[in-house]
Amino acid sequence: MENNRECYHCGPNHPELTIPLFAYGFGFSPTELDEAGRTDAQRYTDLVEASCSRWEGEGLPSREVDELTGRPTGFRTQRLPIDQSGESYTMDTRAACRLPMGAVQDKALGALSFWTQPNSWHHFMGDHVITFTALPLSAGRTLVRTTWLVNKNAVEGVDYDLERLTEVWKATNQQDADLVAIAQQGAQDPAYETGFYSPYTEGLVEKFAAWYIERLKDYLA
Repeated sequence: MENNRECYHCGPNHPELTIPLFAYGFGFSPTELDEAGRTDAQRYTDLVEASCSRWEGEGLPSREVDELTGRPTGFRTQRLPIDQSGESYTMDTRAACRLPMGAVQDKALGALSFWTQPNSWHHFMGDHVITFTALPLSAGRTLVRTTWLVNKNAVEGVDYDLERLTEVWKATNQQDADLVAIAQQGAQDPAYETGFYSPYTEGLVEKFAAWYIERLKDYLA
C-alpha cells in the first residue's frame, strides 16, 4: 500500500514507467531537486494546468478530486497528463491499440486515474484501460492482479500487439514486487524502527494510514 502511494522511488526504479508518467504528481521535495529537476517539475505543473483546461473545455472532467479520508470508500481521481505524445502508457507514449475505447477521437487524453481505498487502481486512456487490485493472502504475502482492457472489437495482432500493450506495467509490477519484498524483509528485522512519513513525498501514504485508522475505529466502536 505504501509503495503504491508514493513515487519518490519511481525515478531510479521504474525506467519504463517514467517515460510516459510524471512522478511529480505524487509529491516531491523541492529542496532535493537540482535545477534540471525544478525545470521538469515546473513543466509538469504547467502541463497539468494547460491540459486540464483543454480537457474540461471539451466536457471531460479532469481536475483532482480527493476524498481519501472521512468515508468508508475513500477515493482520489484526476486526469493526469502523459509525457511526449500524451496518448498512452507505452514505451513511446503512443496508443497501443488502434481502436479507441470510446467515441472521443482525441488520442491525447492523458490518463484518467481513479484510486480507491484500500486496494484498487484504475487508469483510463483513449486506447486502453489498466486496472489493478492487491489482495492480501497472509501477513507477508499479497497477490497483485493486473488487467488490460481494449475495445471489445479489437483483434490481437491486428489492432494491438500484446507485448507492446503490457510491457510498461509488466516491468513496473515486477520492479515494485522486488522493492516491496526488500521493504518487508527490512520491517521484519529486529533492528527496524518506525519513523515519520515525509510531508513532501508521502502525503498519500499518510492519508491511507489515516483512512485505515478511521476504519478500525468504526469497526471497534
